[in-house]
Amino acid sequence: MKKPREIGLGIIGSGRIGTLRARLAAGHPAVRNIVVSDLDPGNAEKLAKTVGGRSHGADNLAVIDDPDVTAVVVSTSEGEHLKPMLAAIARGKPVLVEKPIALTVADADKLIAKSESTGTPLYVG
Repeated sequence: MKKPREIGLGIIGSGRIGTLRARLAAGHPAVRNIVVSDLDPGNAEKLAKTVGGRSHGADNLAVIDDPDVTAVVVSTSEGEHLKPMLAAIARGKPVLVEKPIALTVADADKLIAKSESTGTPLYVG
């Protein structure tokens, strides 16, 4: 039997949707670790403890740069989507972002172009 691909998941934003995504991911056999960031480090810590996360903090880029993180969920407020998404895509880490993809068509076009130029998957939930 083929062993499932192991996933290290970065959760950017630990609000309602970030918490939902992290809880669902924690129960999946392919997810080997979860790393959480939030503007409020206390919220990140709380979610990490809830889902057995490996680490947590307030620095989104530190989560994205973590070598064990292989995919990223961006569940920040809508106005904060762009920077972590571009960072993850630039590093070749697939992204699931909560809708909307961006607040402007220009930003959405920038994200799609970056995804296409790097070959990095970008999904909107």
